[in-house]
Amino acid sequence: MPEKIFTIPINEAFDISDGCPLCRMRRSLEKQNLEAALGAAMMEPDVRVEMNRAGFCASHTETMLRMKNKLALGLILESRLDEVRAYLEQPSGKGRGLFGRKNTAGDAGETLAKQSESCYICKKVASTERRYCSNTAWLWESNAAFREKLKVQPFFCLTHGGMLLLAAKEELKEKDYLSLYSALTALMDHALASVREDVTAFNVSFDHRNAGIPLTEAQRTALERAAEMLK
Repeated sequence: MPEKIFTIPINEAFDISDGCPLCRMRRSLEKQNLEAALGAAMMEPDVRVEMNRAGFCASHTETMLRMKNKLALGLILESRLDEVRAYLEQPSGKGRGLFGRKNTAGDAGETLAKQSESCYICKKVASTERRYCSNTAWLWESNAAFREKLKVQPFFCLTHGGMLLLAAKEELKEKDYLSLYSALTALMDHALASVREDVTAFNVSFDHRNAGIPLTEAQRTALERAAEMLK
């Protein structure tokens, strides 16, 4: 099957056997979008308006603070601060409205509360991530070589395993969905069972009866690996 442009990043991610392939794609998406946000895109009026309204989550703000283009970040934060100050001008939703009815209109409380769940980068990444899951399911259905690449991945994290199965359930024929479901759940169960054994070995190493017994590399890194799978 000729490779299409939208399948190239997926195949590249699945060519590597190290952790969750969809996590690799997400990290790449985050890097691309963060660099774009602090690059030429921040000078585009429509993009700037979207940034001002959505803001940035704490994690992505911290990342941008460590990046080089401080002036771009300063300009973004300057207009974002003005946007947030404007929220504070909303009248209170408390009290009685016309004809003594209770006023249920939203006010600054609702607006500010929503900001903690809003992020320009998260929104951009999530949109592309959904397409990646959809296209991954399509590759499973249409490309035998890709099916073999998926089967030998070390694991899929819970988030991306679930996202991929939901996309496949919605878009694939029943036969193809069931084959992916079987392969992916078996792969994830094997990985979880293996890391569970290593976590147990790590835990029992604290028993004084096991003092002096060295841990394997897999057992020493068991907590980090379990956390990576369970996210």
